Amino acid sequence: MRRFFERINAKAEDASQAPILIVALGDSVTQGLLAFETLCPRGVYHACFQHELERRYPRTVFSTINAGVGGNTATQGLQRLERDVLHHQPDLLVVAFGLNDCPEGPAGEGEYRQSLERIILNTQEKTEADIVLLTPPWMAHRMNEARVHPEHLKYADRIISAQCAGYLDAYAEIVRELARKHGLVLADVHAAWGKLAAQGRDTDSLLSNGLNHPDEEGHKIMCDALLKAVCAT
Repeated sequence: MRRFFERINAKAEDASQAPILIVALGDSVTQGLLAFETLCPRGVYHACFQHELERRYPRTVFSTINAGVGGNTATQGLQRLERDVLHHQPDLLVVAFGLNDCPEGPAGEGEYRQSLERIILNTQEKTEADIVLLTPPWMAHRMNEARVHPEHLKYADRIISAQCAGYLDAYAEIVRELARKHGLVLADVHAAWGKLAAQGRDTDSLLSNGLNHPDEEGHKIMCDALLKAVCAT
């Protein structure tokens, strides 16, 4: 994070410099989807993160590109990396995938790891951006028909099975391994949700669509994990 904070300080001292640019690359959670066709642009975790940075560094201008696409896997994120990340030459890249990857179970772990690693290496090779990896939040453990839109019912069993079988846990561990391997900052959102569960919180209550989209409180938890990880470096 050294360069990121150098840029923050430089922009504060010289307003003519370009704003501090953050790109959030991910899936529907990064896009800000809550329920069916319902976006929450101000409550999405990276918007909250920018707001907190602005509060902490009031003399610096920040700008965030939302590069979240609903339904995307890490492989699909890699395929659009040039357009959505490298082209913009960000100061900070936030990477958040796993919810759409993990239903493949153990068979998909290799592709997930390889795609995330290519995102990391390509970004390091072609930009000066610092990189933060986010582990995914939890998904649903049970069906909640009151919250699940009819269009999403066909995905419910697969999502719930991936959560309950421990597939999502395994994919979160891959993110941790890559962060350690490449010396990257890790925002362990998955662990934060696990801590809430250990305290007796029903984490399914934090899912606005009843399956895999955090509500505004869930996004706040993600923001807190991101802010803690970045500002602790």
